[in-house]
Amino acid sequence: MQNCLEGLFFCRRFLWVASILCSFGLYAAEPPRAVMPERHRTLLSQHCEGCHGPEKQKGMFRVDDLPLQIADALTAERWQKVLNALNSGEMPPEEEKQPGAKAKTDFLDDLSNVMVAARKSLGDQHGVIALRRLNRREYHNTLRDLLGVDLDVSELPADTGGTRFDTVGASLFVTGNQIEQYEALGLDALEEAFRVQSRKVLPAKFHFEMETLQRAAVKRNSDALDARARANRWINAVDDAVKRPENAAKVTELRKIAKTDDALRYHWKKISGAPSPMLFGFDKTSEVNPALIYLHRDRTEFIRYDEYYQKLPLLDKGIYLTVPCRIAGGNGVTSVPGLSIPQEFPPGDYVVRIRVGASPLAPPQRRFLDFGLKGFAGALTPGLSTHHVTGTLDAPQVIEVPFTFTRKNADRGHRNLFVRERGIGDPTRSEQMLSEGVKRNGVGPEVAIWVDWIEIEPRAGGAGNAAPGIRALGIPLDDSGTEVSELQLRGALERFVQEAYRGVKAPSGLVDRLVNIYESRKSVGDKHRDALKHALAAVLSSPRFLYRAEPEVNAAHRSLDGFELAVRLSYFLRGGPPDATLRALAASGELLNPRVLLEQTERLLNSPDLTQFMQPFLTQWLGLERLDLFQFSKTLFPRFDDAAKSAARQEVHETFAYLFKANAPITDLLNADYALLNGVLADYYGFQGIAGDVFRKVKLPAGSPRGGLLGMAAITAMGSNGQRSNPVERGAWVLRKLLNEPPPPAPANVPEIARLAGKLLTTRERLQAHQENPQCANCHRKIDPIGFGLENFDAAGQWRLTDFYQALDTAGRPDPKAKKTWVIEAAAVMHNGPAFKDYFEMRSIIASRKEAFARGFSSALIEYALGRPCGFSDEPFIERMVDHARARGYATREFVRALVLSKEFQTK
Repeated sequence: MQNCLEGLFFCRRFLWVASILCSFGLYAAEPPRAVMPERHRTLLSQHCEGCHGPEKQKGMFRVDDLPLQIADALTAERWQKVLNALNSGEMPPEEEKQPGAKAKTDFLDDLSNVMVAARKSLGDQHGVIALRRLNRREYHNTLRDLLGVDLDVSELPADTGGTRFDTVGASLFVTGNQIEQYEALGLDALEEAFRVQSRKVLPAKFHFEMETLQRAAVKRNSDALDARARANRWINAVDDAVKRPENAAKVTELRKIAKTDDALRYHWKKISGAPSPMLFGFDKTSEVNPALIYLHRDRTEFIRYDEYYQKLPLLDKGIYLTVPCRIAGGNGVTSVPGLSIPQEFPPGDYVVRIRVGASPLAPPQRRFLDFGLKGFAGALTPGLSTHHVTGTLDAPQVIEVPFTFTRKNADRGHRNLFVRERGIGDPTRSEQMLSEGVKRNGVGPEVAIWVDWIEIEPRAGGAGNAAPGIRALGIPLDDSGTEVSELQLRGALERFVQEAYRGVKAPSGLVDRLVNIYESRKSVGDKHRDALKHALAAVLSSPRFLYRAEPEVNAAHRSLDGFELAVRLSYFLRGGPPDATLRALAASGELLNPRVLLEQTERLLNSPDLTQFMQPFLTQWLGLERLDLFQFSKTLFPRFDDAAKSAARQEVHETFAYLFKANAPITDLLNADYALLNGVLADYYGFQGIAGDVFRKVKLPAGSPRGGLLGMAAITAMGSNGQRSNPVERGAWVLRKLLNEPPPPAPANVPEIARLAGKLLTTRERLQAHQENPQCANCHRKIDPIGFGLENFDAAGQWRLTDFYQALDTAGRPDPKAKKTWVIEAAAVMHNGPAFKDYFEMRSIIASRKEAFARGFSSALIEYALGRPCGFSDEPFIERMVDHARARGYATREFVRALVLSKEFQTK
């Protein structure tokens, strides 16, 4: 046990030291060589310090304390801002006195040369942080590849700490608490992997015929009819007793406290000759609470809806989904009840198949199906998916849903499947469908979707197959391993370590420590299985597993070796460890050959695993997480439900995936004559003839606002608060993400616009009033014109021609007398640029700035791939990437190729 504790302490101490090294960096910058001549202080003093000096700091930037020596990256970044502002003509502002032409020319010439010298002196550092812990996503994927388990790692601390990407090493430190978490998670993962391997035979396919539910519904209806008849007979019997002459006085007395007939029947025991409800088949509780009997009597709606339902076709082969509302007791079911993941199904990858068809009378918007899981209380768990029902009653379709059962599914409270019509979880939507149905048929909601059967089957290569880490052990995992020799144990541990360490063999002494842990656990009573788990968990919580590479304090700048290059490439493009092919090429040294490296890059770009790069990169690069920061008003935007929002988000991912697959220009994200759509999104956008769940490239009609990022509902919806569009948020997003001109953060003490609340102003008038303050106007003159150009999109990304503002009364309710409606005016003038008359002209202006967009995209790729901020010293690197891609039509893959083949990517 002592050896075990020493090993754990060593591991924790090592990680602690590593986190400290991460915080301070491993390398020191060389002595400064770049110096700005002293004479240029005059220009800064005369033309800049008035707004950026000790008294005032617009944009939180000052130049009076700007060192002339560029000794570090921070100083260089500040001088780069000065250079950019003067080169663009942005500074000094037009209304201020301008420097003389010669003085400005000399200043820019000297500063440009000094910045080149600064890049040379600081360029070999690149702000590198040598230690990079696996982030949560990479850690999850690494355990999945190694052990074949999907572990919930959400309790680990978040990985972003002010950086754009979760790959940046500055945010990836380790605390003492995390070490304990990693050890516990490692034990959990090993326990799950051992359990999966203990199952010798995979479960067979599970198949459920839905007419089973129909037979139960028929019996329920029959019982309801019988109960109603018995309730009416008891009520009639009590009423007959009330009418008897001998009960007249008693009834008169009771009427003083029981004004209605129903209230009078509560006192049936006091009325001579009134029978007990138990004589009519009711239980004893009904004797004291006739309200239970009245429920059966009042089931007229249920009975009428059942009569409608029973006349529907194909009830002998399946069921129809209905709406949860007042008639939920009818034969139709709101979702598939009582259908759970079989207990014998282990965690792993499965496919769920649902055979369905739409009723011929179902309108297009009701031909969608929701699928997912729910717990005991009916709360839905994450993973809801929506599917387009294109089959009919005559020709049903089979919808296939890939599905992963995790350890959480071992709890029977999370094993309940549901299949329901889209949006039925919203009570407002359910009541609307009920009302519409009653108007048409007089009984209730008309059915739209028929379900024949549901089945669940293990996916090929999914549940039950031994993962590489488990195969590497090659010894019994249960307690039959008592007879394992020390030689066999050492061999198993060596092979496991090599798998866990991404192909790198165990360092000297590690296997000895692992054997000591194993023996220590056995000496205190553990059997083989638990002792082995603890030894392996020590590997999974060790620095070499948790970090992308071992630290090399004071090491010289050098090229990556084959294994390091394989790790960097794999975690970049698939978010997980290198596979067997990459490791083999790393071991042979072939991966260091540029031709082979490019071939492997292409292989990964063609792999389904590329989603592990595209989805996190896109989400963080474009800020898609903002889509979940607020609730969209169901009153204002009833069609922007969870299914529409999910499809809108997926449009961004699918478009990016198409660009990689076809190697189309990345600039298609600025403007395109096509869009990637599926049935759900096409329905939301109003396009006809597009069916099914699969996203496909669709040629857009002339004049469509869709195509490119600006036409995507997810992008414009992010520029809102769920109720109203936000031109400022939208304009700032375009500057940051599309034009590579991020606006500075808002200065301190920005005046509030609360003084405008309640005033009947258009959005443009409101913002122009805000700009009256000079503190705001400087930035808003860049931001607002772009936001105005996007005003034809409402808060949920739908195209509109008008907008409105409605003030609230003193009670906080909309005041119908204080409402203003206006026709949207999307015309504006870009700052220091051309004017545009509408959204389409503005989009063309933005799309013409391909170079700026390519530079921003290159910068994001560098930061994501190399795990460090992309700074001023990367300008030559960015130039090379953009030049390479421009010469090839800005083809999307070319950016990745240029990055992977660069010395920066291949250097440590």
